Amino acid sequence: MYVPQLEIIMNDVTFRRVNEVQIERSLKTLGATALIKIPATARLERQGEFVSEVETAKKFGRGDAVAIYAGYNGKLRLEFQGYVARVKPGTPVEIECDDAIFLLRRRNLKKSFKDTTLKALLDYILQGTFIKVVGETPVINFSKFYFTNTTAANALQKIKEEYGLTMYFRAIDELFVGLAADDDGVEVKYRFGYNVIDNNLEWMAAEDVRLKVKAIHIRKNNTKVEKTIGDADGEQRTLYFYDLPNGADLEKVAKQEILKYKFSGYKGGLNTFLLPNAAPGNVANVDDTQFDERDGKYLIDKVVTTISTGGARRKVELGLKL
Repeated sequence: MYVPQLEIIMNDVTFRRVNEVQIERSLKTLGATALIKIPATARLERQGEFVSEVETAKKFGRGDAVAIYAGYNGKLRLEFQGYVARVKPGTPVEIECDDAIFLLRRRNLKKSFKDTTLKALLDYILQGTFIKVVGETPVINFSKFYFTNTTAANALQKIKEEYGLTMYFRAIDELFVGLAADDDGVEVKYRFGYNVIDNNLEWMAAEDVRLKVKAIHIRKNNTKVEKTIGDADGEQRTLYFYDLPNGADLEKVAKQEILKYKFSGYKGGLNTFLLPNAAPGNVANVDDTQFDERDGKYLIDKVVTTISTGGARRKVELGLKL
């Protein structure tokens, strides 16, 4: 029998009973978040003996280090590591936590660059921190780039949005930077009726997928050329291309790239237990026990992990078919 277990270490206090913990990670957001709900008062014990009763809202504060472990039958793994962002008194007390993005909100940037690269910009943004860049960072050149009195967190968010990058904290000390379809090489197997509790998946045939795409070519001098292609009534997407060769036809290149998004496959998500472990950037290998032809591999876009008195679940959202 699998019995879910939880251990939270916060402000050097360890506790194993909470109302609920929810951890959210996504390829679309830089940082992961955790929401911890605990009773308004708690008993402190030492070696099993009652010491005192405390108001939990006063015990924890902004900036406190947080580590959340979860698993089954004593085998726990680190699910979240970060810092307390805010404490909301109430019944229960809600403690909102951020990962390493919390630290980057405190770092202010003010500098200009000429003839630089994405890698050089990332090195400057993360300078003086313990955070390293992982993944295959795209080669993007800039004739000039400015940081005008902004935080390191906002700078990363701006680069992520304006240049269409996949950028997220894979761990508290690892910032993953890559292209939209990059995966981290970790494969997670899902089999209907075996380790999938339920799902809200919808099967879509490639010929039924309608997309309206804005293609953006970013030149070396940081100027942009845009083209809109595809179905006028389709789902909107933006694709980015960097420093294409002179004479390259942006529309033609974009039409080739759009084929990746017009696939026959599943859209939606799966509900599972804590096992198997899963994270954004992993590859979901989906085994449909009723329709073999629907088996496939997908990039995992988002994972929401919930642990409460009612049990433990992961909600896994599928993205691009690989």
